[in-house]
Amino acid sequence: MAGYAKGECLRARHCARLGRIRIDAVSALAVGRIDAAAFAAEEIVLEKDSPPVAIAAPPTHAAGAADPLPSWNDGPAKRRIVGFVEAVTTEGSPSFVPVPERIAAFDNDGTLWCEQPVPVQVYFARDRLKALVSQHPEWRKKEPFASLLEGDPKATLAGDDRTLLDIVMATHAGMTAAEFGRIVEDWIATATHPETGRRFTEMTYAPMLELLAYLRAKGFKNFIVSGGGIEFLRQWAERVYGVPPEQVIGSSIRTRFELRDGTPSLMRLPELNFYNDHADKPVAIHQHVGRWPIAAFGNSVGDREMLECTQGGSGARFGLLLLHDDAAREYAYGPVLGMPTPRIGAFTTALHEQAKRAGWTVVSMKDDWKRVFPHEPSPVIALNILLEPDATMCRRAEADNARLLAVFPKGFALDATHRPHVTLLQCFVRRADLDRIRAAAGEVFADMAVLGLRLQAFRGYYIPSGALGLAGIVARPTPELRRLQQALIDAVAPFMLASGASDAFATTPDDPVIDPLLIDYVSNFVSKSSGEHFDPHVTTGIAPRAYLDGMLAEPFDSFTFSPAGAAAYQLGQFGTAVKKLHEWPLER
Repeated sequence: MAGYAKGECLRARHCARLGRIRIDAVSALAVGRIDAAAFAAEEIVLEKDSPPVAIAAPPTHAAGAADPLPSWNDGPAKRRIVGFVEAVTTEGSPSFVPVPERIAAFDNDGTLWCEQPVPVQVYFARDRLKALVSQHPEWRKKEPFASLLEGDPKATLAGDDRTLLDIVMATHAGMTAAEFGRIVEDWIATATHPETGRRFTEMTYAPMLELLAYLRAKGFKNFIVSGGGIEFLRQWAERVYGVPPEQVIGSSIRTRFELRDGTPSLMRLPELNFYNDHADKPVAIHQHVGRWPIAAFGNSVGDREMLECTQGGSGARFGLLLLHDDAAREYAYGPVLGMPTPRIGAFTTALHEQAKRAGWTVVSMKDDWKRVFPHEPSPVIALNILLEPDATMCRRAEADNARLLAVFPKGFALDATHRPHVTLLQCFVRRADLDRIRAAAGEVFADMAVLGLRLQAFRGYYIPSGALGLAGIVARPTPELRRLQQALIDAVAPFMLASGASDAFATTPDDPVIDPLLIDYVSNFVSKSSGEHFDPHVTTGIAPRAYLDGMLAEPFDSFTFSPAGAAAYQLGQFGTAVKKLHEWPLER
């Protein structure tokens, strides 16, 4: 049942993230610290003081293992990344680095998301000017404000650094830190790129999001080290990149503590505190982190010193520069290789030559990335074929869910986006094969009296994660249900793929990258969660463990239920059945 525990805990972490709560037991569950014996007991328990368990990821995407970087083309750049990560995270390796020392530093603009035609924060400043101009009518005729108000951000960037500083002071100061945070949150939720029409949070680079997740799964602590505003980034970096506020380093303006009507507040002042670029990036890393990174990632001359300091440490070190050379899918700018010179984010010939001498990896967006943005369509689908239970099970599951929500409102509801269900098969398939899969699975359902199956729900369970637990109801697997599952596996097997990427799942702009553990779980579902390992269950919700202990102590009135339907869904973040693809008619 370790596979079951793994998939359910992935779902638990998803549900908790929706409530802005971090659940950290996924690594322990994923490597099987909860086994069949634990599930046989009346309660599933992890030892309170159990040590953390390292999550193993394959160095290459061998058969049966998920590729940690599926949006990267196989080539020298990808091999160097994976080789470095495996070397520093494999115990016994000469290059092994203990977990506390696994620090990675990432630039943001042009490294993690698109910085052209101008950096995103310039558009934020423009919209702030528009919101404030009624209070400052002189801005309409005064530079640098006039050009930006008239919709010409490139003209604004044509000035010197003082130009941008004047705009930032006018638009980012004169309010509390909390007020500024709310303004940023509201803006980033709807602001769109002027050329693609996509939200800026959709203009992140899918390969780099995968890299962040890969490093995180390997015990790295990722830091954003940006020339952009630290408080601008901190409002959304965790939601978009998985990087919490305390791991964001950026430029800042002076802040002063005040009591406003007796309430403690931090006032943002129109004075520069720290400009985090070029040689000041290592200074900021020293001040904020206290350890040198062992890996650094950037895209321009502004990141040179960060990579130099990273390389200067002892032991294994890794430096990477992203080269924007793909005008078809994004932008091409240098001036290296004769490409146009940008106002911000220059990759010079001198930097290119230094990268060669230093052994830094230069990633060509054009040649090394299969895709650039998460929203690009995928030919692959993460498929979930499931049974929808009858009213008896739904009533019990929804009643349990209501109890859990009453004590933990930040949990998830059993509603149209998360219906009670029993998973039979999860796998990756080609989108082009969906019609043939529907037909093949339809023959299986037509040949078996699925509606006549009688399943016994015999106990509750929960999977612990810190102070919380993910709860559900377990049913006994009958021989008929196992035969149904195996028949579906046999029918769909000709269409199954070894693995897939994040774009095979139904995701949202705010959460576009799928956890590598989930990709691995789906890739290995047949071998680890079917046959004798199949344990049918219905997830009911999330709540504090103390409350769940009380629920499990209550007598469980065993009941029988039957399937009421069969459907295929596209899987979403953390194993949820998100998008219905097909529903099969069933016979008794």
